[in-house]
Amino acid sequence: MSKNPARAALTRIRAPFGWAFRKYRAARVFQIALKKLWRKEMQWDVPFAKRRPRWWLKGFLSRSAVLYELDQGADPNRYVTDVHRYFRTKNMVHARLQDIINNKLSTHLLLRSMDIRSPELIGVYSRGLVHFFPAEGRMAVADYLDAMQHEETVFFKVLAGAEGNNIHAVQKTSDTTWAVDGVQRTRKSAEAVFTAVQKPMIVERGLVQHPDQAALFADSVNTLRVLTMVDLEKNNEPFIAMAVQRIGCRRSAPADNWTRGGLSARVDLETGRLGQATRLPDGDVKEWFDTHPDNGAQITGVSVPLWQEVHDLVLHSARSLSFMEYIGWDIVISPEGPVVLEANVNTGLNVMQSHAPLFDDPRVRNYYSKRGVKTRLLAEAPVENGDSVPVVEEV
Repeated sequence: MSKNPARAALTRIRAPFGWAFRKYRAARVFQIALKKLWRKEMQWDVPFAKRRPRWWLKGFLSRSAVLYELDQGADPNRYVTDVHRYFRTKNMVHARLQDIINNKLSTHLLLRSMDIRSPELIGVYSRGLVHFFPAEGRMAVADYLDAMQHEETVFFKVLAGAEGNNIHAVQKTSDTTWAVDGVQRTRKSAEAVFTAVQKPMIVERGLVQHPDQAALFADSVNTLRVLTMVDLEKNNEPFIAMAVQRIGCRRSAPADNWTRGGLSARVDLETGRLGQATRLPDGDVKEWFDTHPDNGAQITGVSVPLWQEVHDLVLHSARSLSFMEYIGWDIVISPEGPVVLEANVNTGLNVMQSHAPLFDDPRVRNYYSKRGVKTRLLAEAPVENGDSVPVVEEV
């Protein structure tokens, strides 16, 4: 059957415009990507002389180049680049599945259905009201603040967000004052913090951390970041790629966020012992700490409490959600055991790669490569003296 002549003629007329539109859309996406990377680059407030433009074309922001010590001879092929992190790894899980886990309310419901321990969900804040959930009832946020117990701590968190943004810690310090993110406020001032937020937020009960975790830095809840992915050569069995202990400090308090200046120490997956800590560099030299720079607490060699329970909880959670192949888990260790605080697909990587390149693990290289994050390292490294050795492909 021949084509409709009129439709065929219209197709011929539209074809060049379709090509032009595709080119325009590709150029527009590229422009947006460049703007995003430049914004990230400018978040590091240093003179241009301290920046590393030679590494931009390799996919690394200047701060990452300092953190990975690329100018000192570290092989860039062993690291997941910033370009990959912002534009590739966030697509490791289908967008529709990401909608579930990137929403803190649905994550609560998901973990509860799996009987995985997570913080107590008090309710949802929206349009000036705290709506109790799953209980019934609601009250104005100012009345809710009044009803809090002395020294009680709760967290208000936007439903979707990363890097510690739009999270408020609230503690009632007296009948008339509340500490919001460590700043003492009156009832009216504390209320204004939340009425100024247009987005809905979940309200969580604050967690008490294990005494050994508090000993690292008492003015923040010090969390573990554990990255899981699947081994594509072993029936998609989840494994832990790396784990780090995040530790708060004066510049990040009351949080432990890496992007706000918190510390990161690698966790030995076999023993649960901590290595040296580091942090995002302020200048062009990477810092290492055996003890906490603010309080002198020992870091290197300290054992993470209940590490085997953490290990088992994370792998159980990853197996239960194996259709979400790639997850960064945030874990709080309470006196009663580990608690899943959050789970993120678009997890930050330099908090981990500051200690070791992720591509050094052949399973990680294989997974990333088959999901579109390429490296010049061979997917399977040869073995030398019983250890896997990264090898660069000839090009």
